[in-house]
Amino acid sequence: MGNTEYRDAVRILFLLKEGSEVNRDPSTSQEYPLRFEGETRLQALDFWIRYPDYLADELLAQFEETGDKFFIDTARGIFDDDEPSEKTIPMLRRYYGAYERLDTVLAILSVRGLVRPVTLHHPTTNPQHFLVSKVGIEIADQIVSDHPIFDWYSQRARLVLRVANGRGGAALKKRQHEQKEYHDAQIGDLIPTIAERVQTRLAEIH
Repeated sequence: MGNTEYRDAVRILFLLKEGSEVNRDPSTSQEYPLRFEGETRLQALDFWIRYPDYLADELLAQFEETGDKFFIDTARGIFDDDEPSEKTIPMLRRYYGAYERLDTVLAILSVRGLVRPVTLHHPTTNPQHFLVSKVGIEIADQIVSDHPIFDWYSQRARLVLRVANGRGGAALKKRQHEQKEYHDAQIGDLIPTIAERVQTRLAEIH
């Protein structure tokens, strides 16, 4: 497995682990105690991890709504650490927004027994959920223990989940489409940065 695939698999594993709820299906819960609902939700949350500038803008929006200094302090930290330059992992604009096929990453996680994709049969849609195994939880903890640098992904997963505030995939995608640069990107092009605009917005907030 190459470095890129390993990084992507680790990032998605942490996001699935942190964003899951208890799996209440007795037929699978013993081996897979956690359940993450929705591929669209996963893609939308992953977008905020991969684009710290868009995450910072959402943090500023929540600061203006709530007055909670946590949000503006965290947004400032993103730029203080130069994350838009150092941490951005570009995504392509697809028909419904930022999207990247997860087949390779999920195959890596599945073959090791860490995650199990589950497709739910529905008359109009077939949503995909993800079960996280006991081994997957243990491996995620072990990765941080052995390689503390990867704790950034674990902490960032928790942050984007706090920012998402329980919103589902459709609501998160809608929110992201409200960004003009995101919405106006041509299909097949990379989603552009908004770092300069967000920095200006940050500087205007006292």
